[in-house]
Amino acid sequence: MIYSLTGKVSMIDENTIVVNTGSVAFEVICSSYTAYALANKPEEQTVLTYLQVREDAMCLYGFKDKKEKMLFNDLLLVSGVGPKMAISVLSGLPADDIIRAIINSDVKTLSSIKGLGKKTTERIVLELNNKLGGADSLENLISADGNQVPLKIKEIDEAVQVLVSTGISKTRAVEIAKENYISGMTSEDLVVKCFRNLK
Repeated sequence: MIYSLTGKVSMIDENTIVVNTGSVAFEVICSSYTAYALANKPEEQTVLTYLQVREDAMCLYGFKDKKEKMLFNDLLLVSGVGPKMAISVLSGLPADDIIRAIINSDVKTLSSIKGLGKKTTERIVLELNNKLGGADSLENLISADGNQVPLKIKEIDEAVQVLVSTGISKTRAVEIAKENYISGMTSEDLVVKCFRNLK
C-alpha cells in the first residue's frame, strides 16, 4: 500500500494532481479542496493516499490532511458509495461541514452536493451513525486549528429530542430546529418557536 507521497505538485486539475517524487510522477485523484490547498506552492508537499486496486485499473486517491482521509474512509463504509463518489462528496463541502451535517442528520445540506441524491444522502447519515457509533466516533475528527469541531449545538439537540418525542421524524425535527434557532436562544424557547411555526 502507498500511505503517502512527498514531492512537488507539477500539475493541478479540478480533481486531479500530479505529484513528482523525483524519478516517478504519480497521478492522484483528489477533492477540489485538496487541489486548491496544494495550488501554487513551489515547495515539496506530502499528500496522504488511498490506493484502489481493481482488475482493470489502479487508482490513487489523495488527501491534504488526515481528517479528509479519515472522512473518505468513513464514506466508503456506506453501501453504494465508492471512491469516486466519496471524492465528489468531499469536493462538495468542506470536511467540517460534512461532519456536522452527518452528526445533525442534516439531509438537506448534504443533498446540496452535486450528484448526491436524497436516498444516498440518507444512507450516509444512517449508516455512518450506525456503523461508527454516531457522534462519539465522528467527533474524533479534529479541525485544522487543533480544536474540536463544534458538531452539535446543545439547544438544538435538546429541542430535537422533544420534537421527536411528539412523533416527528428525526430528520424533520433537525430541519425544523435548525430553521428556527437563533444564537443565544434556550432550548425551551426554541421548542415553543418550532411548534408555533409548525402550526
